[in-house]
Amino acid sequence: MSKGDRWPAAVDDLSDVGKLVHLAYRQDAVDEEQIALQLLRVRREAYEQELTLQAARVGCPGKVGRLGEGPVLSGLKDASNQDARSIIGTLNYDIASQISAIRAETPTANRHVYAKRLTDWNNKRSAWKNPQIEQQAIGTARSQALTHFKQSNAITGYAVLRPKRAVCPVCQGWVKRGNVPLAVATNNPGPFHPNCPHLWLTTPDKLSPEQCAYLWMGE
Repeated sequence: MSKGDRWPAAVDDLSDVGKLVHLAYRQDAVDEEQIALQLLRVRREAYEQELTLQAARVGCPGKVGRLGEGPVLSGLKDASNQDARSIIGTLNYDIASQISAIRAETPTANRHVYAKRLTDWNNKRSAWKNPQIEQQAIGTARSQALTHFKQSNAITGYAVLRPKRAVCPVCQGWVKRGNVPLAVATNNPGPFHPNCPHLWLTTPDKLSPEQCAYLWMGE
């Protein structure tokens, strides 16, 4: 069971005051829906932008990615809903943990003390957590768009992982390999871990103007 699934049990372990504080600060279904919609917007924009970028790289400038209702958009919606559920559950668990920590440090803390410390904690958490979540959503959507573009248009060529700086062994390994066939890149899409900035920079073979006329640019 993930941390996000355990938050109700974590709340049960709080004091009566802690439970009231958690009730005031926890996120609910309305927040989850808003996060899901925001993630879907980010994913859809990233997907369409990647299609547009890849079209230009194969020699078809002016072609614009358009994602309508269909399996791809449904998949992006499902991923956003799942992420939102996990984000809310994890936050609610972390709030419970933070309330426990405040009580352990200051047993006499009242609601005002809890409110001040929780607000400060959440502001610091959001400063690094929110960009991480958005980066992951953008990265996965761009990788998916690249894979679909390559498969739907029978694109060939090469790709290299960028940026060059890498700290994890997987990313370091791909960076050191340099150019790899485009098929290898799309079979090994980034991001490769949380907070991973790495995606494939493509050098595809060019298409003819006649081929550009029939280029797949989304559903």
